[in-house]
Amino acid sequence: MSRSRTQTVKERSAAHDAPKARKLFLEDLAGDHRRLLIRAIERVLSTEVAEFTYAQIIDGLPTGDVAVNSRDQPYGYDQHLHPIYSAHDELCPGTIEEARQFRHEFQPEILAFDSKLLHEYRACSPGSRGFKIRLIEMVAVAVHQIAAILFDLNTSVHKDDGIIDWAPPKSETLYWRWHPDGPLPTLFKHPWYKDYDQYPRGVADMVGYWAETRILGGVVLFDRRDPNAEPRADPEAVYLHPDRANVTYRICQLLPEQRQALLDFLLADDMPSGNILPLLISNENTTRVDPEEPIQSTGIYRDLWERKNIPPSMSDIRLRDVVNRLEYPTMEDWRNAQRRARDRGERSGRVRIEK
Repeated sequence: MSRSRTQTVKERSAAHDAPKARKLFLEDLAGDHRRLLIRAIERVLSTEVAEFTYAQIIDGLPTGDVAVNSRDQPYGYDQHLHPIYSAHDELCPGTIEEARQFRHEFQPEILAFDSKLLHEYRACSPGSRGFKIRLIEMVAVAVHQIAAILFDLNTSVHKDDGIIDWAPPKSETLYWRWHPDGPLPTLFKHPWYKDYDQYPRGVADMVGYWAETRILGGVVLFDRRDPNAEPRADPEAVYLHPDRANVTYRICQLLPEQRQALLDFLLADDMPSGNILPLLISNENTTRVDPEEPIQSTGIYRDLWERKNIPPSMSDIRLRDVVNRLEYPTMEDWRNAQRRARDRGERSGRVRIEK
């Protein structure tokens, strides 16, 4: 990426969010705050999963095996109908090389951050607990933003092949009942982060959430509750909202050892010999949050605009009458989720059970 093109990307990054929140650039940091953050970002970019993820964005489509490894299939009732599964088994020639060139030429200083986040990060002493949590957030924002930047470069070679725009015939009434507006504008999507009409960067932010999920293991969220008002609040907690086949759809708190492994990977003086990314959720992650609940109520989110509240008409899978251990590690967890689902149904004036 040439300097002039880098400058253009920087201008775009600042312009996207200017009306909503003041942005500062990574270059506004100094000393260890700047050095440690740049090293952490570059360390993530050096991983195989980051290279492959960003190469798919440059290509313009996920590969078929990545698309199928999601809880939200492009066409959920018979995945083999969608052309993504047969027409894009591998990346188009040259895209891996383009991703490597992008990484080689990329200048992290152009990344823009919400001024409040950057000030909070800068106010924490390196090595402190607050510094470590804000570093994780800054890295997550960077992973997201780099994906959005790549998407906005509009390098896709699949603009006219009909794969992104594909939809089943109108006779498939079940599909059109749940997708009245047709397919989404991109196949890079997390099922709970598709509200691009309210995102600062629009569709590019959808792509950013997808990239977080592929690279880090999920959309990275935090406990935004006030510890002085909510005794259960944990400012040091880090949550992931995954989207992978055979992994829960619920938001999960990282185990202390997972959070520490991530910090060790980001902060070690020497490049760790092993790669922990993406972090994978399992039944050991028992502290969970229902994404059906409003983020204003749970307090677990990164930005308030990241997800709309689900509509009252949407069925609630928490009311299924058979416990699913993948989603609910304990019976108590399942019963509590059902109670919350019934409360939601009462608030909306209806309770719909998903069989």
